[in-house]
Amino acid sequence: MIWEKLKDFFDLHGDIASTQEITKRINAGVRFRGTNLSVLMLAIFIASIGLNMNSTAVIIGAMLISPLMGSILGIGYGLARYDSTYIRSSAGSLLAQVIISVATSTLYFSLTPIDAPSSELLARTSPTIWDVLIAVFGGLAGIIGVTRKEGGNVIPGVAIATALMPPLCTAGYGIATGVMAYTVGALYLFFINSFFICLTTFIVLKIIDIPSKIERNSVEFSRQKRYLMAFAVLVTLPSCFFAYQSVQKNLENEQAKIYIEENFKAPPRLAISYTLDNEKKMLTVFTIAGISEDDLTVLTEKLHEKAHLRPFRLEVFSAETVEEREKMEAMIDQRLSEVEKSAIPSMQEQQTVTALKSAREESEKQGTYILDWNREARIVFPQISRIAVGSVHAPAGTGDQSAALSETQIAFIYLQSDMDEASRARLTEWISDKAKNRVEVHFLPEVSAANENKGGTVS
Repeated sequence: MIWEKLKDFFDLHGDIASTQEITKRINAGVRFRGTNLSVLMLAIFIASIGLNMNSTAVIIGAMLISPLMGSILGIGYGLARYDSTYIRSSAGSLLAQVIISVATSTLYFSLTPIDAPSSELLARTSPTIWDVLIAVFGGLAGIIGVTRKEGGNVIPGVAIATALMPPLCTAGYGIATGVMAYTVGALYLFFINSFFICLTTFIVLKIIDIPSKIERNSVEFSRQKRYLMAFAVLVTLPSCFFAYQSVQKNLENEQAKIYIEENFKAPPRLAISYTLDNEKKMLTVFTIAGISEDDLTVLTEKLHEKAHLRPFRLEVFSAETVEEREKMEAMIDQRLSEVEKSAIPSMQEQQTVTALKSAREESEKQGTYILDWNREARIVFPQISRIAVGSVHAPAGTGDQSAALSETQIAFIYLQSDMDEASRARLTEWISDKAKNRVEVHFLPEVSAANENKGGTVS
């Protein structure tokens, strides 16, 4: 009883268009000349510019006017009707569209002076199982819309969701820049979208009993379904692997962020920036002041309490002394060189570059005055053992998430003997005067030299 009501509720036969109307709509999409060809060329240029400038709005505009889906629906229609001639015609149109799209985008990216990969480009190079699901649901919505008496706005929405045009433009970018991994990943994404739109078209047209050109018995139809399902599984497998890698990295990055918030956001452990290398399993933290070996051991134990960070090693650097600053800058230069040599600079690698450059800029800034501060202050205030100086960036307290980050300068004053409140106030004023800005000063007891190790790695 309930099953029958559900079948009636989701019945696709109620407002179905006539077979002649469905065929007419499919034919209009498959036809690849005149208007469709002109619109395709314009859509390619718009999508390429949008990817180049990292503009989501422009990319969506290109997807809305792209005629690529028509040929894919045509292949599914030909399969459902067992019309080999129609399948060949639709496949030929799709192949011509793909070649023209890739060639045109290759030409554009060969000429544009902006050759750095944007996040929109990088997002089309590693398809995951979620892209498969989008293609499945988008394909279902698309063919259902085509077979209705009134198509409504389903097709434009499906064009945006399945995003057929951007992967082809990304493939052209890979050819233009010589990075074939981009091209392979983007074409795989396009193939996923095309295959599952075609498959869902075949399924829906079979459900609504579209007339076949050649009669097939149930045995042949069952064999055809098995072949299609087996091929669908094979197509999906690589995307499952990419999805696993993506989820794993996201979990590691999220736990690293929580770890930094818990352990390096309060004096004296205050981080300038950090990087997470998921492949080498290394968390590198750049701090204002050095930390002791005992602290490093404790921090490593806390790191390994995070389930997804247990294989990681902790590496801590500070720019407190000349030797440490030189060591840190040499490491940063080495890491930046490694990223620049990478065939595919991923979004994470771009973030790593930003963090490394931030740490190096902070180190260079400290180097201009930290030695003078230590020399002059220790003459006037003999209780001082050393001074560590740095700055941190945080959102301005305006409530506006898009507002620029505000910079706070911080100084750690390590004392080898007690200092009275009056002296501390004078020293704070002296440091702010030297910095020509308000400095947040923290007074800390100095640890013994035997127990101190200003930076290092613990595995």
